[in-house]
Amino acid sequence: MIMMKSTGSLQVFVAQVVLIVASIVAAAETPRWQLEWQKTIEAAKKDGQLSLYGGQEITHQDILAAFNKEFPFIKVVTVTGRGGDLMARIIAERRADKYLTDLMASGPNGPRMLYLGKALDPITPAFILPEVTDLSKWYGGKHWYADPENQFIFMFEGTIISTGLSYNTKMIAASSIKSYWDLLTAKWKGKLLSMDPRGAVPPTPVLILYHKAGLGPEFVRRLYTETDITLFRDRRQGTNWLATGKFPLCLLCRDIDKASQQGLPVDEIAPDRLNEGGSIGGGGSSVLALINRAPHPNAAKVFINWYLSRQGQTVWQNVMNKKEVEASDSMRIDIPKEDVLPDGRRVEGRKYSVVGFLDPDPVQKLLQEILK
Repeated sequence: MIMMKSTGSLQVFVAQVVLIVASIVAAAETPRWQLEWQKTIEAAKKDGQLSLYGGQEITHQDILAAFNKEFPFIKVVTVTGRGGDLMARIIAERRADKYLTDLMASGPNGPRMLYLGKALDPITPAFILPEVTDLSKWYGGKHWYADPENQFIFMFEGTIISTGLSYNTKMIAASSIKSYWDLLTAKWKGKLLSMDPRGAVPPTPVLILYHKAGLGPEFVRRLYTETDITLFRDRRQGTNWLATGKFPLCLLCRDIDKASQQGLPVDEIAPDRLNEGGSIGGGGSSVLALINRAPHPNAAKVFINWYLSRQGQTVWQNVMNKKEVEASDSMRIDIPKEDVLPDGRRVEGRKYSVVGFLDPDPVQKLLQEILK
């Protein structure tokens, strides 16, 4: 009888050892990223919420619906607006000791003040999923950043940057303009329209004009002082003036793709038509930044990895091109590109200069000087 108890105890002990060994082996076989991902998911459930600041590129309801389908336990709160305005809002909140933002998406210069003010956390350590960390899945075989340290402001968008130039198709042909310098000729004096470039941060096309070799400060100065250019602030008014033929050319007119699809006689002058060539990056919402002291850090990690995954970038690309009718090409190269509007789609095999951070301070100073 005693022997039977001993045998039974031994069997229980052996079974326990087998279970322990099996669990150790299973843990050893589980990839480290998967363990980290599972841990992050559980922590995100405790966060329960996520705060996103940005434009439709990150706050569009279809993007949020796709995210919540995968992660229904995270309630997403959004604040939608322009990069410069959102940056100012975040700074004001932090001065009031309110840390409300987890993530911000905007153009490369949007998070600049947050970066300079050391209000960002490095985003690279938040990358967990292999499809995000695998550099071969991204344009140029690398991750692109808009900050000089290459770790804070992640560039997920690689759309060909618009020239910023649009025209009335009934009044002129696109071939009429072969270089930005053509705008300074007597032929176009008094015929050029432009959105007022003064603001919290100058528009990306103007920053590029200022910093681009072969153009620079001299071109920007002459553009706004020698052409009798007409400035507008209401974006709808500018596009309306162009479409109705009040002006044949416009710099910084918005929603040209939408207007063209509605049958209005407007179009953009493609970068490959100009001698200065094309660039990628820039745009309205091409970067993602992780705000430090984020209230929901683990939920933010989950969103970062989903948003930059193949699924997330496919959803983003589809929404921007199909719903927002805004040319948007992801830096991911392993997702279909048929949805990307032709004007913004990269051509395979062609080289582009990548535009990240462009110092707006000297541009802002020049604009304030010449546009009094």
